[in-house]
Amino acid sequence: MEKTSTILIADDDPGARLILQRLLAREGHRVLMAQNGAEALRQSIEHTPDLVLLDVLMPELDGFEVCRQLRRHPRLREIPILLVTSLGDHQSRVQGLSVGADGFISKPFDMAELLAHVRTITRLNRYRRLLAEQERFQRLIELSPEGIATINAEGRLLLINPALAALLEAPSVEHLLGNTLHTYIHIASLDRYQAGMQALEQGVQQVPQIEVLLVGVNGRTLPAEISLGRFHDQNGSFAQIIIRDISERKRAEAQIHRQVSRLTSLHAIGVAITASLELSATLNILLDRLIEELRVDAASVLLLNPRTMNLEAACSRGLPSPIVQVPLCSEEGLAGMALRTQQTVSLTSVPAEMLLSERDRALAALFAAYFAIPLRARGEIKGVLEIMLRESFTPDDHWWTFLEALAMQAAIAIETSVLFEELRRTHAELQQSYDATIVGWSRALDLRDHETEGHSERVTELTLRLARWMGLPEDQMEHIRRGALLHDIGKMGVPDAILLKPGPLSVDEWAIMRQHPVYAFRWLSAIPFLQPALDIPYAHHERWDGSGYPRSLRGEQIPMAARIFAVVDVWDALRSDRPYRAAWTEEQAVAYLRSLAGTHFDPQVVRAFLEMFGYDRGD
Repeated sequence: MEKTSTILIADDDPGARLILQRLLAREGHRVLMAQNGAEALRQSIEHTPDLVLLDVLMPELDGFEVCRQLRRHPRLREIPILLVTSLGDHQSRVQGLSVGADGFISKPFDMAELLAHVRTITRLNRYRRLLAEQERFQRLIELSPEGIATINAEGRLLLINPALAALLEAPSVEHLLGNTLHTYIHIASLDRYQAGMQALEQGVQQVPQIEVLLVGVNGRTLPAEISLGRFHDQNGSFAQIIIRDISERKRAEAQIHRQVSRLTSLHAIGVAITASLELSATLNILLDRLIEELRVDAASVLLLNPRTMNLEAACSRGLPSPIVQVPLCSEEGLAGMALRTQQTVSLTSVPAEMLLSERDRALAALFAAYFAIPLRARGEIKGVLEIMLRESFTPDDHWWTFLEALAMQAAIAIETSVLFEELRRTHAELQQSYDATIVGWSRALDLRDHETEGHSERVTELTLRLARWMGLPEDQMEHIRRGALLHDIGKMGVPDAILLKPGPLSVDEWAIMRQHPVYAFRWLSAIPFLQPALDIPYAHHERWDGSGYPRSLRGEQIPMAARIFAVVDVWDALRSDRPYRAAWTEEQAVAYLRSLAGTHFDPQVVRAFLEMFGYDRGD
């Protein structure tokens, strides 16, 4: 950020001017002040500031009119303008954009938001000056890890950096010069890109980020995020394009969506088990989900007939009738081996010497990989779940975890059809499998985020303890427990380059990091049984004074569970060793919580926490 930027503050409230003046002066800016609209125009003409902060409601000329006149002035039309307003209605914001404002700052001030806006604007000012100096700009884009290009009025690429050439797999920068960028936009994304370019042509200076699919020179597609902006120089008007490869983020999102889908499938099968005593209906649902989630080619449930001791097909997918209809002796073949040994048979490629039965040889003619999982219920073997694929396949841990959970559900469904009176017990076991999956996620998140060992379990236990101390209803405890375990699930959507960055994050990186509660809400709200647990993942970064994120909730707008967890989470972080510092002493941590009561934290929660541990001195 430039330390010598000149910023004009126009506000008829002297208190607001003083707050902004002190904040911006500490950032190293030169600050001018005006107490009404007419004075703001005069100061702008005399000093040509780098940024104008305009209060909307001012005497003589309001902020909208000042903004409109600045945009008409030939020398001042490019000055960035942020409207400072307590008006939260959509119409006011639309009016501000229509007269040329670049953004809004809400009253009362969120200092972090204000500084983020100012830093962004000053950075853009610096880039505009660099663009006017060709040699420096050329050096900037050549070093950028993101793809950067300049496009003329005809839409052709004039200036391209090496990162963009690499992104499009072009042999050189020269290979792309003169081409139109939309040549490399996948047809499915072309409408979004063209809409952004049309907005620039209509006078919009900066278009929100657009997600597209790029098509490289060699035909390979990859997901990307495009930022569009417009700048002017002595040669005319040009579009500036910044392209980021978001493959890593998309892979993380896909992994989370896959896990959410699988957990939803487990829940749906559990619902089917409790809703119907018809075994075939439940097994049909189970195999449908299995085929869809694990992407296998065939599956079968073989039940052990206790009278004949044969394995008989109860339900199957993808198998020819002759294989399905023939009973199999429980001592015969690969399925019999799984039944007899009570161990999973896993053959990622089936060797000839393992084909022990005529049925095995028939399967080997159709499939290359075979898995057989014994189905146990109440300590007894009920049958075998078979999975087959046409190509050799090596499963990962997530695949096995889901398959084992499905096998458990299949066994439960079988037992339920025989002993309906034991439905509650078997359903409890199923619920435990959900919770085990959640605990596994929380441990994986700790490892990925380099949290201290056992962080999620510790904060979960302490959150429950404090919630009970404060008298929250017992029927909320399970939802609080799940929410605490999954408090940072949204970080799975944050790229490793940001999440694991050893140094401080940039403003743009923080903007991405602060989206992780939103990701958590989007992913977990799709799971009905986790919806009551969303308060902590979605709101644990909100602050009592409204300065938190992602929704800037204030006071009792923040759910109680999230207020409790926020105190516990900070306590555990302070009392744990981190790579960059040693654990704080109890006295230091207590003093820190006291200092933030009423700003970051609910003072009632801080008081209860300290009382619970005997730290509170009654003051």
